[in-house]
Formats: sequence, structure tokens, C-alpha cells
Amino acid sequence: MRLLWLSAERVDPEESFDCLAGKRPAPEPIRFSDATPDILARHMADAILVDGRTAPEDAAGVIRKLKNETEFPFVAVLSDAVLDIFDWSCGLSDFVTARCTPAELDARLARVASPPEEPESTDVIRRGEISINRERFEVKVRGETLDLTFKEFELIAYLAQQPGRVRSRTLLLSEVWGYDFFGGTRTVDVHVRRLRAKLGPEAHMIETVRNVGYRFAG
Repeated sequence: MRLLWLSAERVDPEESFDCLAGKRPAPEPIRFSDATPDILARHMADAILVDGRTAPEDAAGVIRKLKNETEFPFVAVLSDAVLDIFDWSCGLSDFVTARCTPAELDARLARVASPPEEPESTDVIRRGEISINRERFEVKVRGETLDLTFKEFELIAYLAQQPGRVRSRTLLLSEVWGYDFFGGTRTVDVHVRRLRAKLGPEAHMIETVRNVGYRFAG
């Protein structure tokens, strides 16, 4: 694992922090005042250790500054004496205390360098290149978010829930527009046409079943 060490002064991290246990942050410690996004990007670290044992305010400040301009995980090294005054809102990914064990440090570094993937929400429907997020009212095609009206969203979400199943225009009016809707079945055709136009290369996913209605490709 590639590590960088940021500290108030350029002190050898292996001499001042025993928990490194042979892990050498490369190529050398970087002072807070010298740390820039360009320097961090040049070294391509998996995680950045920030020594806040003697200068917690400066450590939090440099994390906040760099976190806004980079995506590296920052792990603060703190003494028990500064835990109450450290600014936890600075954006650090995790922290260890000066008395941690090498095993704990390894575990925390591994966690921030390779965080577990969040389970996908059950409100997300994926059909080919189309992703429908019911919680966010969002539809994406090949990663690009579509600009849909509420009814267009409800229509595609309803069709995509059970791909391959034919839905009549009357049923769609009832389920998507509601029983109190007085428009004709042509309303469904208009919305399907607009949806297909917005789906672009994935327009074929909404199939027409002649004289019946529509279905989402299975």
C-alpha cells in the first residue's frame, strides 16, 4: 500500500510512530505548509496519514483544504489529549490514536483504501443500459440522466417492473394516471412517443403490442 505522511514538521514517521512497523510512507514526510493537490496527485497514494498529535488544528485545516480538491482518503494520527479539540468535520476518512497497534492501523488503512461497495437499493431497476431509481425519481441511459416529466417517469418505471408483460392502454391509464383521469388512451401513446425520443438508442426497450398496448423488453 502506498502511503504519504503529512505533518507539521518534517520528522521521520518511522521514528515517531512505531505502529508503521516497517511501512515506509514514500518518498519522505511532507509538511502541512508544502502539501498541495498537485504533490499528492504526483505520488498517487492509496491513503494519506496526517499527523495531528502536536498540531491538531493545523492537521484538520490541511485535511479540509485538500479534501475539497482531491479524492484521497485521509487518516489522522491523534493523541488522546487532542481528541476533544480535534475538528471532526474536516473530512477525514478515519483516525487512529498514537497508541494503536500495527494490526489496527493496517485494518483501518485497508478499509479506507478499498471501502466495501454499498448494496444497491431495491428501488433501482436495471434493464439493459437503462437504470431507473424510484427513490430519486431518476432514469439514466448509459450513465446519462434523462430529463423526464413525472408521468413519463411513472410510466417507464411501471413498464420496467415486469419486463415482457403486456400492459393495455386502459390498464396503464388506470395504474399510472389513476381512476380519476378523464383523458383518452391516446394520452398513453403520446407519453410513450416522448419517452422513446428521450431514450434514444434504447427506445426499442418499449415495445408496441399491436391492438393491445405496450411492454418493456424482457
